[in-house]
Amino acid sequence: MSLLAGLWARRRERPALVALAGLLLGALLVYPAVDWWLRAGFEFASGFRFGDFGAYGGAVERWRAGESLYQTTVEGGFWGTYLYPPVVVLLFWPFEAFLEFRPGAMAWVVTTGLFLWLGLQALVGALGHGLRWYERLGLAWLVAGFQPAVLTAKLGQTALFMAGLLSFAAAATVRDGRDASADGAESTHYWAYVSGAATALVGTVKFAYAPVGAHLLHDRRRMVGALLALPPLLWLSIRFFGVDAHRTYVEVLRWGVERGSDEARSPTLWLAPYFKPLGWVPAAQALRVVVCLGVAGLSVLAPPRARRTVFALGVATVPLFTPQTYAYYFVALLPAAVLLLAGELDRDGRPELVLLAVLSLHLHSYGLKFLVHTVPDAVPAFEALRPAYLLLQPGLWGSSLLFGLAAVRVTQSVDWSVLPSAVVDGESAGAADE
Repeated sequence: MSLLAGLWARRRERPALVALAGLLLGALLVYPAVDWWLRAGFEFASGFRFGDFGAYGGAVERWRAGESLYQTTVEGGFWGTYLYPPVVVLLFWPFEAFLEFRPGAMAWVVTTGLFLWLGLQALVGALGHGLRWYERLGLAWLVAGFQPAVLTAKLGQTALFMAGLLSFAAAATVRDGRDASADGAESTHYWAYVSGAATALVGTVKFAYAPVGAHLLHDRRRMVGALLALPPLLWLSIRFFGVDAHRTYVEVLRWGVERGSDEARSPTLWLAPYFKPLGWVPAAQALRVVVCLGVAGLSVLAPPRARRTVFALGVATVPLFTPQTYAYYFVALLPAAVLLLAGELDRDGRPELVLLAVLSLHLHSYGLKFLVHTVPDAVPAFEALRPAYLLLQPGLWGSSLLFGLAAVRVTQSVDWSVLPSAVVDGESAGAADE
């Protein structure tokens, strides 16, 4: 049974769930037309200019010309330039070397979008839910209608690719385990290594996604898979780009952390990628460290059966607690939302929270603009809430719902009375989530 059919089957016992699912599906289905209407009539709705892809292509051009990958700006930072590890240039090279800028950017977006679509299908299939051909096509339309996905396509960003990698890693995590067959034989365990390797690729492309590695602490085999993937990547990076490029990249990382600790700009200075989840919190950097340590601790203590929610918890940590984050990071939450939705449906829990979270993420960019620009113009008294504008970010509440739900479920899975037995030994994998 597909996830959609599973939701419809609960229409009598959970009418609010089905109604919320219908609202979310409707919002995703109509958004491509809404985006076209906004771009046609309003200046704030940007077109497909692929500005970030231009930075990637520039790095490829400099590499081919024998120049430095990284460029400093007049202000002394790296704003608006290539910010990824040197080896990631190889990912963009085919799209820049053989195509003109705009066709290359469009090919990049289409390729990474298809990659995400296939990854989500693999994840849904691993969860045991079949998809008919029209549901597969519908899934493609829904992904294309998710506002953060449209935003990353307009920029030519990497978020679609990262979410695709995470989807395949999640699918491998679900398939991992000792699934007893009729004759009592055990299945192979290569899925754990596949999951770990895919996760390592995510962290290599963008270190800001490091918290997604929480599930590596949950199982030693996944950690081994991640570690085995790193030496070939390091060899490729040094082989093609040399040591000096990596020294400069350390400076780029330091600059990025410093920027992430700066005071958040006001939501009234809105741009579509705007997302400042901890701009209202004193000592935000300290909070990030504490939360990440807590996520790591929960990942170690959780039993094998909690591997799905541990994976979702690590992914949900990224948008909230990465030092510098943007609205297109929400695309990476799609596989986490699928895992949590399937788990909540299985346990008859709170799947409504997952749907409400995804809807909030979808409405974040233009919903925030409406709240901080349109509403104050129509109702001047609303200006009194200006100090609390950062709390009005829909994406803050959506990502918090996913993070909180995952954290609660992982915490509930831990046997706090016998902590030593709750530590994962890395040699066994349990049954599916409760």
